[in-house]
Amino acid sequence: MPFESVAAERYHSAVAATDATFESVNLLESGVCVRIQALAIAAALGLASLTAHAQGGRRGQAARGTSELQTVLYNAANALGILRGLGEEDSITTIEYWATGTMNAGGQAYRLTSYRASINYSVPGMRVDLVRTGANGQPQRQVLSVSGAYAWNDTKLGMSGTPTPEAASERLVQLWTTPIGVVKAAMAAGAGTKVTVEGGATVLTFPLPAPLASTTAKATLNGQFQTTRVETRLGNILTETTYSDYGDWNDADYKADVMTPRHIVQKQGGATVLDLTIAKTNTYNPYVVMPVPDSVESTGRK
Repeated sequence: MPFESVAAERYHSAVAATDATFESVNLLESGVCVRIQALAIAAALGLASLTAHAQGGRRGQAARGTSELQTVLYNAANALGILRGLGEEDSITTIEYWATGTMNAGGQAYRLTSYRASINYSVPGMRVDLVRTGANGQPQRQVLSVSGAYAWNDTKLGMSGTPTPEAASERLVQLWTTPIGVVKAAMAAGAGTKVTVEGGATVLTFPLPAPLASTTAKATLNGQFQTTRVETRLGNILTETTYSDYGDWNDADYKADVMTPRHIVQKQGGATVLDLTIAKTNTYNPYVVMPVPDSVESTGRK
C-alpha cells in the first residue's frame, strides 16, 4: 500500500479513536455530574433531617391520639422539644444543668456558688455537685447522688461514698419532678395519669415510677403546655416546685431546641429551701453515669 494511503488510514483511525475517547469522557463527566447532583440532593435531605432532629421537629400543639390525656401528653412533650425524628419519639435520656442561687438546709441559709445537676432518666439516677457558703464564709462541697434504690454522699466526685438510704426517695422525687421528668413519669403511668382543669390551667396528676408508686405528683401546665408547678407529698413533707422562664439554655453554638426553665424555686412546708438560676444546660444527651460504690451497694444488701 502506498505510504500516503497508509498515513491517511492511520490518520482517520486516530481521529475516530480520539472522537470515541472524547465521547467516553463526556459520558463520564455527565455521569459524574449526575452523581454529584444526586449526592447534593441527598446531602440537602440529610441536612434537613438533622435540622429537624436538632430542632425537635416541634409543630406547635398538634393533637395526637384519640383521648384528651394523649393529646395533653403529646403537647407537653412537644412543648419541651423532646420528640425527635419522623416517629416523634422521646429521645432525651440525659441532661445536665449548671446554676447558682441559694438553699436552706437544717435551718441554715447558704449561698450556692456552684451547682451542677446531672440526670439520667433511664437508670434512673441523679447527681448534684454543689459548693455552698454559709454564714462563716467557708465553702463546703457536697456531692449528692442517687441511682435506683441507692443513695449516697461524696466529699469529692466518686470518692468516699457514704450511704444515705433515707435520702433515696427524696432524690428520686427531685428527678421525676423536673419538667422532662414530669412528662416521662406521666407517660409511664398510662391510665393512672388523670387530666383536670383548675383555674383555667391544665393539671396532670399521676403516680411516680417505682419504687415511688405510692407518691403522687400534681403538675400544673401553662398555655404552652410547659410545667410551671409540681406538688408532691413524701410522708408528711409537702414539696412545691415552680418553674419559669423557659428557653434553650445550651451554649450559643450548641443549641438543641430543648426547652428548660431558667428559674427554679422549691418550697417545703411553705418555706423556700432552694432557689436556682440556671446559667447553662446540656440537653444533647451528655454522658451521665452514676455507678454505685461497692460500699454503698453492700450496705444496701444488708
